[in-house]
Amino acid sequence: MIDKFQAVLLGYAIGDALAAPIEDVSRDSFEGPKVITEYIKAFPSHPISHLEAGQYSDETQIMLVVADSLAAARGFSIDDLANRFVDWFHSQKQRAAWRFPSNTMMKACRKLASGVPWNQAGFPSAGVIASARTVPISLLYWRTPILLRDSIEKSCRLTHTDPRVIAAALTLSTAIRMGLEGGDPAPDVLVNAAIEKAQGYSPEIVKRLKTLRDCLRLDPPAAMEQIGNGGFCYDSVPAALYWFFRHPRRFDDMIVGAANVGGDSDAIAAMAGAVFGAFNGLSAISEKWLKTLEDVSRIKQIGCDLYRLAIPQK
Repeated sequence: MIDKFQAVLLGYAIGDALAAPIEDVSRDSFEGPKVITEYIKAFPSHPISHLEAGQYSDETQIMLVVADSLAAARGFSIDDLANRFVDWFHSQKQRAAWRFPSNTMMKACRKLASGVPWNQAGFPSAGVIASARTVPISLLYWRTPILLRDSIEKSCRLTHTDPRVIAAALTLSTAIRMGLEGGDPAPDVLVNAAIEKAQGYSPEIVKRLKTLRDCLRLDPPAAMEQIGNGGFCYDSVPAALYWFFRHPRRFDDMIVGAANVGGDSDAIAAMAGAVFGAFNGLSAISEKWLKTLEDVSRIKQIGCDLYRLAIPQK
């Protein structure tokens, strides 16, 4: 089980690092010569051109802030997380630490830094980062649904108050839980379980999940046309699940496909990588992805820390 915790976090970071240099770049995602199959450095005019190949973007940076908070507080603490988001906000002034964060994250953290209470800092945005960063919470509380839901709600609302981000985060957490439980990645079972969790928060997310189920028989270009690949949670979370369902046991095919999808590809690939890790564990991820990935040892250790909190040792 501990290898699944590590694989969830590493799969997330791999997808982010692979796709971030081509995020929002106008390109044909399905023509061979343009497909990115290994870590690259972004071209000079790209916002993260200062990063080296294998370094991750804000998706993983912020996800690790959440993970560090959970480990340090030995559980979810909204005050600890808010303080760490303020520290993260200030760190973005350093070029090496700047990873192209979203405007909503920065604006909300600026309010937190000025002393605004955590429950008044968020903005009515459905940006996917609020959903995606809850992956460590999904690991810690995978066996305690009440704590999971409460922690996800507070984590999302800290910066994003749109209820769709909570519904999308619960969708993602459902997939991770089912993987950790050792279930079979059957699309109908997983999607129906996700709908059950999301329906109290967002009819739109439920509709998107049903669209996802209908699109699984389609090839990627047609499926992405229906599902969407933008930076909002109602696009990116279903898109990530589409790529996982397309290659549920073949990491390379899944992560390359998701990374080259266009739009908010780093979030899509990151979440797809996390779900894959939950179902398949670390042994299913080739060593080639780990050799030059940023902070591999640190991420593995955080996976161990969350495992020990989630499953206390006798």
